[in-house]
Amino acid sequence: MRSELVEVVIKNVITTPKGVALFLGNNEKTFIIYVDLLMGEQITSYQQARSITRPLTYDFIRSLCVGFDIDVQCIVVTDMKDGIFFARVLLKQIWGKMTKIVELDSRPSDAILLALTHKKPLWVDRSLFQDLPDAKDLVKNWTKS
Repeated sequence: MRSELVEVVIKNVITTPKGVALFLGNNEKTFIIYVDLLMGEQITSYQQARSITRPLTYDFIRSLCVGFDIDVQCIVVTDMKDGIFFARVLLKQIWGKMTKIVELDSRPSDAILLALTHKKPLWVDRSLFQDLPDAKDLVKNWTKS
């Protein structure tokens, strides 16, 4: 991941006929990534700090990272092809004098939830961000209805 990055936040999460629309963006632009209903519910649960009765998959992954001293370094939405977004997760583990860095492919919904559970910022490749249409007005219209 050597390209220039833009930091974004989750601005809104709205259930639609296509699934759940995640509105991501900053002061410059807002864009949409659609995720399935379960992922949308889990992202909303983490945003609202809802208590759960049993650990979810992402709680399990966070526990694994803590247990093996793996630090989530960076979450980046890297690309979009044919309307499908792609993301990368950068992990770091230190064992004594040895440092291991691993970069993994990820669905954006998984990466976003990982960022939330590890309290890490969300990043988007700048060239992708510039190419995406601005959905600021769309989020305003959807939240009014």
